[in-house]
Amino acid sequence: MARRPLWIWPNILSLDAPLVALAWFWMFKQIWLVKYHQPSLPWLLALTVWCIYVADRLMDSRGMRGTGAALALRHRFHCDYRGLMIVALCAGVLGVLFLLSRQSRGLLAYAYPVAVPVLLYFLISFQRPEKGVSWFKNIVAGLAFAYGTTVGVHFRSGSSVGVHELALSSEVVVFALLCMINMMVIDHWESGGEEETGGDENERELENAIIKILLLALVIVCYLLAGSAEGFGSQAHKAFYLAAMVGAGGLAFLALFRHLFSPVSLRILADVALLVPLPFFCLFAN
Repeated sequence: MARRPLWIWPNILSLDAPLVALAWFWMFKQIWLVKYHQPSLPWLLALTVWCIYVADRLMDSRGMRGTGAALALRHRFHCDYRGLMIVALCAGVLGVLFLLSRQSRGLLAYAYPVAVPVLLYFLISFQRPEKGVSWFKNIVAGLAFAYGTTVGVHFRSGSSVGVHELALSSEVVVFALLCMINMMVIDHWESGGEEETGGDENERELENAIIKILLLALVIVCYLLAGSAEGFGSQAHKAFYLAAMVGAGGLAFLALFRHLFSPVSLRILADVALLVPLPFFCLFAN
């Protein structure tokens, strides 16, 4: 593989998604006032997310080696170094199993429903990618990422209601929507390829319009929820919604001005947009 800038490698090595998961895990820990969890829980979250992303990229790049097909850098890397990444994935899975053994049985019983969207996502991914945005696949992926990130910390929040409280939590729903739109945006950018004409171009314009509407709606919802949280005197919750609004605004900026960035930069910046809310949360919470 040709020499690549250092800032690209977290994406190529699937390290960006675990960083996003840990950032939001910490924010949820603050708003739910979680004082204690097993020290291994964040490591379990990060390693599980990494394994899922590596497995997904190995699936996406299967059968592509030597075909000359146009692949994103992360897929090209997993295609060229498939054997090495399979070994790394197996080691990662063993690490996940070990870390799972360190968690309480109560947490494992509480978290098992999250496996449903993850399994559904991989069932969908067995099919060859369709042209354009895979709306259902991205919705399932966003749900899996959001609920997988939050289920462990929610268990330690002392909730007596159960996992359905997590599923209906406005904070988690907002985060899930942000994750879904992030994945839709990336899918839209990467499925475009070269300039298209005719019906395909019209379809892409429709996709672009839908994504922009979703981002605008999410910004408005976050603003209204932040105002509502302020009315109840919850500074941390207000900071959370404002931070989520910053993330949605960052994606909207990229969607509006994507012609200013290279395709590789857009992919990296889409994940940066989900990391930027962390410092803003710290700023707004004080």
